[in-house]
Amino acid sequence: MTKEQAARALARDAVIRAEHVAAASAFPAGSQGERAVDADEANRKRIIYRSKQRGWLEVDLLLGRWASEHVMQLSPQELQQYEDILNEETIDIFNYISGKSPVPEKLDTPMIKRLQAYCLTSPLGKASLEGFAENKKFMSN
Repeated sequence: MTKEQAARALARDAVIRAEHVAAASAFPAGSQGERAVDADEANRKRIIYRSKQRGWLEVDLLLGRWASEHVMQLSPQELQQYEDILNEETIDIFNYISGKSPVPEKLDTPMIKRLQAYCLTSPLGKASLEGFAENKKFMSN
């Protein structure tokens, strides 16, 4: 890659990142439904969606249900702690909340402890059709 190509790539990267950050707080007028959705509510809904769509069933079920039940009531600080956890790799999240791996210092917050407690007491470990049907209510589709 030439220096010119590298400079163009870095400039384009900066533009894309700026657009991505701005997307969290800017909504096109045509995207609004019958009632206005503020940026905080949209962010919380996005976080719930991210919790349900990790791509690994066990984590989708654990985080998806927990998020559906709790995210809308989290304080801004708790929400940031939770989003920091979501930014990790799915396998790492599973290992942290299930206690299979030690939690890194940057994630060792009250939020990870809440998730670990939920993981240990969650009814998801009891296999039954009724349990699956109950949990399916919290999934997106």
